[in-house]
Amino acid sequence: MNKILGIIMLVMGVSMTGMAQEGFKITAQTQGMADGKMYLISDAADTLAIADMVNGAFVLTGKVDVGQVAYIMTADRKGVIPVMLENAEFNVTANAQMVYVEGGAMQSLYNDFQSINASLLQERKRLEKEMQAAMQEQNQMKAQALNQQYGQFMKRAQEAEMNLLKANNNTFVAAYVITQSMQQVSPEFLKERYNLLGDEAKASASGMAIADMIARYEMLEPGHVAPNFITQTVEGDTISLHGLKGKVKILDFWASWCAPCRQEAPNLVKLYKNYRGKGLEIFSVSLDKKPQDWTKAISEDGMIWKHGIDPNSQIAGLYCLKSIPCMILLDENNRIIAKNLRGAQLQKKVAELLKK
Repeated sequence: MNKILGIIMLVMGVSMTGMAQEGFKITAQTQGMADGKMYLISDAADTLAIADMVNGAFVLTGKVDVGQVAYIMTADRKGVIPVMLENAEFNVTANAQMVYVEGGAMQSLYNDFQSINASLLQERKRLEKEMQAAMQEQNQMKAQALNQQYGQFMKRAQEAEMNLLKANNNTFVAAYVITQSMQQVSPEFLKERYNLLGDEAKASASGMAIADMIARYEMLEPGHVAPNFITQTVEGDTISLHGLKGKVKILDFWASWCAPCRQEAPNLVKLYKNYRGKGLEIFSVSLDKKPQDWTKAISEDGMIWKHGIDPNSQIAGLYCLKSIPCMILLDENNRIIAKNLRGAQLQKKVAELLKK
């Protein structure tokens, strides 16, 4: 009897194995998108599947060896939809108002993270509306209370996300979620989140992207040589950071539309006039899109030093900028001495360096 039962269980096991998901199947229904080829592209830019979209519907099928983030997109890379891909069945609904993907354990986990972000966004919109009303009523007490309320809500949302990360720290989804905000958070906070990840998550494409970003941040710390770049001057020539000579150099990121930048300009003008003859050089890089706005502001503010423009924010990306004004103090060998000094603090540091 036990032998017969064992044979039955073995047969059932084989049958269940045969019924296991052999690959992935993504069934999508969209609105507002033209018919044509649809692609499923991996993080490594590999094409995982191709399908024809007819009347807004398409089906992508294939198989993956490991779970990974993939992206549904058109040939011209429009309408990109991330999918937490594994060998499972997925359903995608997309229109002008929303995109929703369901199917698979990893997608379900990602949707939990998205739910936290959605609640935060909804609360922010609600409080912003109430804040506008409070400001119109000149009700400072209510405005302050709303600010505190949003701060408390954000803290709870961040704690919920952190708990979800800790509970699922060795998944590629956890690493992917961290990449979504790594350009906005501080280097310290990014390192804290990265250190939560397990080895498998760190080895994923998203995990490696986070490690690369951390390495870039570290190369911008004091003691490291500032990355060199070439940009166009007001006169139409080109200039490089390392080609500019000076005992002490200030790399100044700004823009004509940035009010704090314009407010800081008189301090830089005074500083330059006082220490130009002692070896100070300033190199200002503008994030302006329109050259005429850039040159007009230079003239209006009397900024009589070297200037470059970065209309596509490529240099800003190289320096991982999060806000302007941003000033980086360099020595004669282009090593970073200090960052984000302004006003009296900047003047004191420059004076100290040029007395040596």
